[in-house]
Amino acid sequence: MSVSEVVREFADRLSDELSGVEGRTSDGSGGGSLAGLLANASPAGIDDGEVLAVLVEGVRLLNVANVLLAQTVQSAVRVGVPMRKRLKTGADLLLGLGVPPAVAYRLARVGKAFESVEALAGLAGQALVGGVAIEHADAVGEGLTFVGKRVELDPEAEVQVARRLIVQERPGDVRARAREIAIELAPTAAEVDPEVVPVAENAELNEMSVVVGADGRTSVELDVDVVLGEELLQALDPLCRPVLAPDGSRDPRNVGQRRADAFGQIVRTYLAGSDRPTNGGVLPHVSLLVPVVAESGSGSSGSATGVAQRGSVGSGRVASLGFTGPVSDRTVGLVLCDSALRRIGVDGQGAVLDVGREHRTVTVPIRKALEARDRGCAAPGCGRPVGWTDAHHIVPWSQGGETSVENSVLLCRMHHTMVHHGGWEVFLGTDHHPWFVVPANPARPGGQRRIVRSHARRTLTLAEDAAA
Repeated sequence: MSVSEVVREFADRLSDELSGVEGRTSDGSGGGSLAGLLANASPAGIDDGEVLAVLVEGVRLLNVANVLLAQTVQSAVRVGVPMRKRLKTGADLLLGLGVPPAVAYRLARVGKAFESVEALAGLAGQALVGGVAIEHADAVGEGLTFVGKRVELDPEAEVQVARRLIVQERPGDVRARAREIAIELAPTAAEVDPEVVPVAENAELNEMSVVVGADGRTSVELDVDVVLGEELLQALDPLCRPVLAPDGSRDPRNVGQRRADAFGQIVRTYLAGSDRPTNGGVLPHVSLLVPVVAESGSGSSGSATGVAQRGSVGSGRVASLGFTGPVSDRTVGLVLCDSALRRIGVDGQGAVLDVGREHRTVTVPIRKALEARDRGCAAPGCGRPVGWTDAHHIVPWSQGGETSVENSVLLCRMHHTMVHHGGWEVFLGTDHHPWFVVPANPARPGGQRRIVRSHARRTLTLAEDAAA
């Protein structure tokens, strides 16, 4: 029997044990015993010990299966299988089988670490009998690499560090312990070799991870040297300061939210410039994939208004951003207000109907006119500088709204998001200036919707309609 047949037979046996109990006889034989245990469990007759034992062995089985995948991927890399399959890495083999990217790359890292890092031999032995979760093994391998980059370790010291990491209870504890060990050993390394660059100043240790989660949110983690850290904080500081709410109350955002908004402003300012690298021959900004309904008798929507005709209810097709995935209609509206957009129309099967050229929704003359009129973010009480603002279409561009001074207003990203997501409304008054409808708020005196003048129309009176 070949190795693959052994694994297949084991998987088939487990699958049979988890299958239904239709074939079970009156004496309890036949059918799936595991399925019977799980299906018949009840508060009155459940055997706690049996169920807990199944959990224990199930976790062990999961750990062993992960080690099997990790070592198999590394073996495939060693003999050149990915190259012959025209793939870049061993992880790509798992990706092709439907394994999520984070899991595939973790398995590939662990397989490589078990084979190449002698200090992890003990951990590999525990993993082979199912005593170590793959996440824990990955954290130990990364922790050992973390310390090794900061302090030169001989083989004996590497084994000692690995042992100190292995005994930690959770992957997060392993990472924290690795940082402690690196700090602990760094002064000794500097004393031995005065030429050693202090850890905090070593740019070669800089790392950044960007992970798009299952819900579409993006998690970013940075580990940078003191100089780059100082530059980052200098860039964020003026953009992080609190801004009073339209009613004069304190900024509702906490420090983390203000910092995230500031980072977003830095990114948007960079993307708005032309002196930057191209991606695929074009300046990277925002790519919005929009499912559209082709016009009758035509194979293409052929117009920007195709956005408003996106898929029918129940079509299962929604708009999607190039990197971060599906987005709701509200976010589509927010993106369409941005300064530059590449809209790609696709049909219900994902075939491209049209690739709209990059639409500059606000021309330079219109932008200058808006800056002169609004003098920054027009939201009441805001007034952030014009350089921090987007040009928002009062009547959405996707609904036929024209690109003009009369149909546009400058909003910072926070208030731009509030208009699209928070129930705010904006319209152009008889004075040819923007006015805002603030949503009802039971916590506010009166609690009713209010019409409030723009920030640029402040007067010496407290009456909110004094600029009319």
